[in-house]
Amino acid sequence: MKQNVSEVKERILDVARELFIKNGYKSTSVRDIAAASETNVAMVNYYFHSKYNLFEIIFEEAFNRLQRKIFSTLSSDLPFFELIETVIDSYYEMLVEYPQIPVFILNEVNQNPERLSERIRKKDPHSVFLQMAKRIGEEEEKGTIKETPPLDFLLNMLSLCVFPFIFKDLGSHVAEASQEEYSKMIVNHKKYVVQFVINALKK
Repeated sequence: MKQNVSEVKERILDVARELFIKNGYKSTSVRDIAAASETNVAMVNYYFHSKYNLFEIIFEEAFNRLQRKIFSTLSSDLPFFELIETVIDSYYEMLVEYPQIPVFILNEVNQNPERLSERIRKKDPHSVFLQMAKRIGEEEEKGTIKETPPLDFLLNMLSLCVFPFIFKDLGSHVAEASQEEYSKMIVNHKKYVVQFVINALKK
């Protein structure tokens, strides 16, 4: 029976996502993806052209989901500290689901910085920054937080969220923990990040 093209493409994409998460981008080959999706290398290359293009699709998928959730949160009427916790939760949810993305971004920064910058600019991250700056300004006027430069705040928060995932391989060795154990530690670490960020904002 002839297979539906869209179903085959979706199966290849689903399998690639699973293998990238399980084994990492570098340790996953097109041959691995073809075998696990019950296709062949020629089909994978025909539909997606390369392993890199496959990961780019997955990156776009994750980035778009995160952006929608962050902007929805920033546009809401949540109390400010609850809003901050929700934003951090959103980053952690995305990074737990797509743990290879921080390393992918680092590689892109080193190898294809112009292409990465152009891709991110198309997502209009400045609108998210402006929304966060607006909320921070409102809280400063209320006197609930200390004077906080929005860019510094965002850089600090992103660093605290992303670094544990970049550090994952070395971190598991330092903690003498398996990858699974370290992943659980990261999720628990989120509570510390939330508290650390909120304490840094309070007067």
